[in-house]
Amino acid sequence: MKLGACHLWGDSLDAYRSDLRLAAELGFRIAAIGDSPAGWHELYISLAIAAQESPEATVAPFVTSPFVRHPIINANAMCSLADAYGDRFALGLSTGGSNVMAIGHPPANQAQVRDYFQALQSLFAGKSGQYDGAPVSALRHARRIPIFYSAFGAKALALAGEQADGVILFTNHDLDALDQKIAAVRDAAVRAGRRVEDVQIWATAYCSVRDTRAEALADLTAFIVVNGMAIARMPQVLAQIPKQYHAPLAELARRYDPTEHCVVGGANSRLPAELGLTDFLGGFDTVAGPPAEVKKVLDGLEQRGVSAFISNLPGNADKHGTLRRLNALWGSRA
Repeated sequence: MKLGACHLWGDSLDAYRSDLRLAAELGFRIAAIGDSPAGWHELYISLAIAAQESPEATVAPFVTSPFVRHPIINANAMCSLADAYGDRFALGLSTGGSNVMAIGHPPANQAQVRDYFQALQSLFAGKSGQYDGAPVSALRHARRIPIFYSAFGAKALALAGEQADGVILFTNHDLDALDQKIAAVRDAAVRAGRRVEDVQIWATAYCSVRDTRAEALADLTAFIVVNGMAIARMPQVLAQIPKQYHAPLAELARRYDPTEHCVVGGANSRLPAELGLTDFLGGFDTVAGPPAEVKKVLDGLEQRGVSAFISNLPGNADKHGTLRRLNALWGSRA
């Protein structure tokens, strides 16, 4: 199982390059670049820099969404990057988070994602296609770019199994929950006449390795709030949350500022404590704690056929420390 890291270019280009270089030097094999245009620098310029600083890594948006860019713009950008830097790019796709929030748009539903997905597939195959009921011309400089879908609910997991080259699954210390997601993807792949091996599995989490879980979670306050924003915007997930959290989650989503998405020490990161949600949200999408506990999760992921574990870094208060400690746990096996 490979290690990867998700990066964003924020206030300092030198710091962004430094993050990428350290990950590359430590042997992280995926450079995943977030797409949050209101608060961070532009995705495709950031991807080009990542390709320069991570010459052996797969480079991928992590993740882009419908509505922010037309499929032909997304596809042409990815194919152009592959022509410039080699055949080591993938495209991560989701329904949308801070990027669609910044344009006042709700996340895509699964029909809209499927429409976007199929347009991208046609374009990457060098064919014309359809999007939103309108024709889309073929790309003259088309390249085959794998598509990884970040899936949460049952319909999304099924779409990933049916059509995606890979699936991105958030995880935490409860690997039984991850088992259910993996099974749903693989079952859908088989129903679609595919082999389970046709769909790669990338697991991701907000990760910190410290002597205690409390210390680890303290690194991740700018991420924990993202969990609340995401839950509040996904009705199928919110429906499974105890009613006592619905009102504070709605208030968190109302006050969430996409210009400070994943900013350490920003106003967003203070919202969980202000709204009494810190402990509740700390259980979602985090792999955090002492080395032995984190290693147990990594071992479990590999046993389940996960091909990569990607640690999200932009909202981590100790990015370089996290990279080094993860490498110490797993680097020789990546």
